[in-house]
Amino acid sequence: MRTLIFASLFAASVQAQPINFIGMSKQEIIKTMQKNNPSFDLDEGAVNATFNYIKFVDRYNEETYLFFLDNNNVCTHTKLMSDYSNLKLRTDELNKYYKKAGENKWVFVDKERVFFVELKKEEWFFTIVVKRKT
Repeated sequence: MRTLIFASLFAASVQAQPINFIGMSKQEIIKTMQKNNPSFDLDEGAVNATFNYIKFVDRYNEETYLFFLDNNNVCTHTKLMSDYSNLKLRTDELNKYYKKAGENKWVFVDKERVFFVELKKEEWFFTIVVKRKT
């Protein structure tokens, strides 16, 4: 069974609830991803002068998971980019774990903080962005 890796969130599909990565340190994210999502590999070659992030790519080359970090290397938001072949799976997961908040939008509460999840359809792929409500 393919793993579920959302959000700032997303753990292996065998777990009861997805993992919220927002607020985790860079090392915590790497350790958690390697443990709970072994089909994703850390891409240490990804370098960007504008954004501080960690990049994981699945072994099937269908999904890329970005964890955006602040100046202290703490996760502020995540972005999962995926091939359309995974759209039904990911939408079903979002509907299962989060409260619907509009078309292609969900909301959840973790540790008394509100988070927004948005699915954005692009031409060749879709993205799932998870951010804390500001």
